[in-house]
Amino acid sequence: MNNTVITIFVVVAAIAIVLQTGVLIALYKALRESSARIEGIAGRLEQQASPVLTTAHAILEDAQPKIAEISTNLVESTAMLREHVAQVGEATGEIVERVRLQAVRLDEFVTNAAHKLEATSEILQTSVLSPMRRVRAIVQALSAGLNFLRAHRARKKSNSTEVEDEEMFI
Repeated sequence: MNNTVITIFVVVAAIAIVLQTGVLIALYKALRESSARIEGIAGRLEQQASPVLTTAHAILEDAQPKIAEISTNLVESTAMLREHVAQVGEATGEIVERVRLQAVRLDEFVTNAAHKLEATSEILQTSVLSPMRRVRAIVQALSAGLNFLRAHRARKKSNSTEVEDEEMFI
């Protein structure tokens, strides 16, 4: 029994080895076919990509000096732009300072004019309007006096006419 078990074990091991060998051979053939297909695809890809890569390489070689020139121009333009912005900033600062000074001067001018207008108004009030009021009061007083005198004379005259009328009537 011992011998038969060993024989069975050896037979099973031999069958397993033969099966493994068959599987390995099948894997080898499949790998070889896949490798052949991949080599074919790689060859076709290389044939199709080669002109594209050559064209791209030529474009990059042609564009490289232009890109360098564009970069240089961009750096120079940026520097000039910064310089101009700084100049504009300085000019704006000067303009703002001048406007501020002119505003201060204008404020002083308006304040001074207002003070002079007040002083002129006071002088006009005391020198011209007050005497004019006094003159007007005197003129009104004279007018009232003259009206009174006229009214008094008219009464005397009407009284004397009435007296004369009465005397003539009698």
